[in-house]
Amino acid sequence: MQAILDRTLTNIRGRTGEVRVVKGCGMDAETRLALATLETLAGRGRVAVAGGFMPDCGVQAHLATLGVAERVQEPDFFKYRHMVVPYCGVSPRLRKSWEEAEIDLTDLTSPRVRRAQVALGLLRMEGAQALVIGRHEDPESQALAGVTHGTKIIEDTRDTARLHYAPAFGVVCQTTLSPRRTSWLVQQLRMRYRDARVTFLDTSAPAMTAREQALENMLDWAEGVVVVGQTGEASCEALVETALRKGRPALIAATAAAVDPAALGGARRIALTAGAFAMDETIRCIAALLTRR
Repeated sequence: MQAILDRTLTNIRGRTGEVRVVKGCGMDAETRLALATLETLAGRGRVAVAGGFMPDCGVQAHLATLGVAERVQEPDFFKYRHMVVPYCGVSPRLRKSWEEAEIDLTDLTSPRVRRAQVALGLLRMEGAQALVIGRHEDPESQALAGVTHGTKIIEDTRDTARLHYAPAFGVVCQTTLSPRRTSWLVQQLRMRYRDARVTFLDTSAPAMTAREQALENMLDWAEGVVVVGQTGEASCEALVETALRKGRPALIAATAAAVDPAALGGARRIALTAGAFAMDETIRCIAALLTRR
């Protein structure tokens, strides 16, 4: 699917400018596989997700058309034939409690999130204070922090300042967070607690690094950037930060109706990219809109 998207959306000329689609934008192969698996389950009976499956309104609308219920609470699990663990994951303790209750689960947790959970558990077993670099309100960061009691989420330097000293810190990161931001916060942690041993295991998704790099490579050409995805979602915000570092105006749009050309300051050359959970159809619709300017 990604190869098809890259072939059908490359350089598009509109009446008043040009749109170039950043290579590799949108979902990676693992994300597409998880969504396809859920679509298959939806064809086999009533399906519900124990949370939001993916943080994107396009995905949510798509699942609603398939009859998939999201954010279903445990007392209502029995109403559905298939219960699904969301892509962002849940805490291992919560998943274990469901399994002990003999709830039949289909675990569609991202492989990257599962690896990060295992890594954090191992660091904690070595006696380190467990830390997750991520967004406080993001379900993925919360799923990672739920691995072990006392884990702290680090979103900015204010959070590092609030930490109590520990001889050792064990750190992983939210998979969709900007690798640049993650690296900066690890550096700040090491500078503030020079006498502590800080072990950082980089659990960011390679696709996130690739998205940022591909956008950076296009910013010498582009005058503005449109990011397809959900405002507040970590990968979308990371791409906006990438554009702003180069002084390029940028906006996030979940739908074509949300695109405000005025926010781009009259840019004629636009780089179109997308966050980790944007649907291909949404990317195409927004590309079509931009070429009609």
